[in-house]
Amino acid sequence: MRSKLLVSAVALLTTLAGLSEAQEQKNSDELRKLYDESVAQLKAAQDRKNELAAENEKLALRLAELEVRLAERDAEAAQYAERTWTLRAQSAAWERFIERYPEWKTRWEAFLTADLFDPTAELAIRVPPAPVGR
Repeated sequence: MRSKLLVSAVALLTTLAGLSEAQEQKNSDELRKLYDESVAQLKAAQDRKNELAAENEKLALRLAELEVRLAERDAEAAQYAERTWTLRAQSAAWERFIERYPEWKTRWEAFLTADLFDPTAELAIRVPPAPVGR
């Protein structure tokens, strides 16, 4: 009976050892698989990070280019604003000036209504006589 018990114990230990070794092998395979998956994920993340860095660099260059163009446009806008202000100021000064001299105002209005672009038209601008009282 003792020998049966001893044989049973040895068989049980051998089976358990085989299971333990199989589990260790299974654990090792699972760990290797998890490791490989993690390495693949890290590599994909690193590749994506590099792609984003390259895209960010391109966008930074584009932004710098657009900032230069914006500065140029701002300078042009300032020049146009100055020029239009000058033209408006001159126009207002002309209006004030022409209001002081009614005869010149009449001539100016006649000039503006004349057909200057017709080459056959006579450019003699007839001015109505000045009011008698002045």
